[in-house]
Amino acid sequence: MQQNNEFRNVSELKPGDVLLCYCDPSKDLVGNLIHSVTDSEYCHAAIFYGDNIAVETRAKDGMKKGKVEKVNISDLVSRYQHVAVIRQPDAWASDNRVNALRLFIDKVVEREVKYNFKGILTFKNRKEFHETNTYQKLSDFFENETDQQEVEKHQYFCSEFVCDCFIAVGFILPSAAILYQSDTYSPGDLCKDPTFGTFWDYLTDKSEYKVSESDQFYFTTPYDVLFGA
Repeated sequence: MQQNNEFRNVSELKPGDVLLCYCDPSKDLVGNLIHSVTDSEYCHAAIFYGDNIAVETRAKDGMKKGKVEKVNISDLVSRYQHVAVIRQPDAWASDNRVNALRLFIDKVVEREVKYNFKGILTFKNRKEFHETNTYQKLSDFFENETDQQEVEKHQYFCSEFVCDCFIAVGFILPSAAILYQSDTYSPGDLCKDPTFGTFWDYLTDKSEYKVSESDQFYFTTPYDVLFGA
């Protein structure tokens, strides 16, 4: 199997790329807590806006504070040992879809939408409830007994926001959005679902850093091989 042990430059990123940030659970307290709930060493997610900008929401200044904000992609990469990039070949193929993504992000940032701290605390129970009630939710939707999933919210946690970006621009349609309930998605869940993309490559700014062979993408067939791009 091909080994993915090289790093790409941030200049090669494209709008809509999903950025999955790695935390060693043995060395990072927050990473350890997220790993215990999600069974993934990817503890944070963001989305690439373009023009060297990533968009994320994260806890800071006492955990409960934080908001959706634009940050320099280099600043994001510098906070983590490495970042895995997943790229969706269809979602952002048109300028209209990319423009819709940026418009949605701009509106959320302008509104200073907050970090969903409560959503993190209740994540496990909510995810279990969603998974056991999916059939009923679909039935209610097609019988017009439930509303479409709302994407313009007052707060998001990291992977919730990334998922809502795909819903907001129409790549995930209303009926499918019942299945893709955004506040039940962890960064590790985004990794596993090809709706959000295929592993493209790694980013890091750490000199002589090497990704461990235990990393879930280390032996994955990468985007460029699958799609010849």
